[in-house]
Amino acid sequence: MKRILTALTLTAALASLGLGCRKPKAMDKGVSASELMATADTQMKQGKFTEARVTLRHLEQYLPGSPEFPKAKLLLGDSFFFQASPSYPEAEVEYTSFLNYFPRHELRDYAHYHRALCHFSAIESAERDQAETRRALEGFQALLTESPGSPYATETRAKILQCWRRIAEHELNVGVFYVNTYYYPGAEQRLKSLLETYPDYVDRERAYYYLGEAMRQRLLTGEEMLQFNKAFAAKLQKEDLKDLDKEQVAQYQKELTAFSDERIKSFRAEAKSYYQKLVESYPGSEWARRAADHLIAMGTSGVKEELDS
Repeated sequence: MKRILTALTLTAALASLGLGCRKPKAMDKGVSASELMATADTQMKQGKFTEARVTLRHLEQYLPGSPEFPKAKLLLGDSFFFQASPSYPEAEVEYTSFLNYFPRHELRDYAHYHRALCHFSAIESAERDQAETRRALEGFQALLTESPGSPYATETRAKILQCWRRIAEHELNVGVFYVNTYYYPGAEQRLKSLLETYPDYVDRERAYYYLGEAMRQRLLTGEEMLQFNKAFAAKLQKEDLKDLDKEQVAQYQKELTAFSDERIKSFRAEAKSYYQKLVESYPGSEWARRAADHLIAMGTSGVKEELDS
């Protein structure tokens, strides 16, 4: 009896396994494109995004020449974009596919906008890498270039503004990090580039303050020393500084000291200029008060009296 029961149980298990592995019934290839689109529309409205994709893939595979095909391509993107747990990378692939298939379609602005939104929705905080922000920015700008009169233009311009602000904030954070980790030449380069590239989006109070901090503590870099050494060797008509005599060594030390002093003096003067801009432009801010303290310590007259008045 046990053997019989075991055999029956095994047979039932194998039967159920076979049923579980059975492929779902294929969709009737004779269904029209309009019928498929109506079904997919209903499935999308009901939140059955996976089922809608099956329907749309059927149309994509068997009826690519139908008038409904472009809308099916867009709905495939929407099925990933609007589902409960959006899959933006897959949605972006479908919107891109639509634009590749139909570069002049009347709904291309919809595809451009939602493709850019896929990247916009994946934007990291200002402390993280901003690759997605830059891709979103490129997408929104492409939309305005191709369709400046699009109904999505107003929202697109607002999103572009947010992208610029996020990128500027990221660049400022990097500059601040460089100052806090004593990498002053890197901070100088980053913060100057920030003020030049994103003048309308940067937090100027912090940018001026930390650029002042970088220049207040900046010294000669290895690259600057290397350039000085090359120039000095060229002046002596030497390839390098290995075989200097006593007199040449003394001359080298004298000129290096003068060069270093002059460069550091220019760094400190530049620091004062940024602190002064901060004090004059934002007199009521905490950053301005910090800058004023540095100016007083650096011997700038009249600053304390101006703040106290």
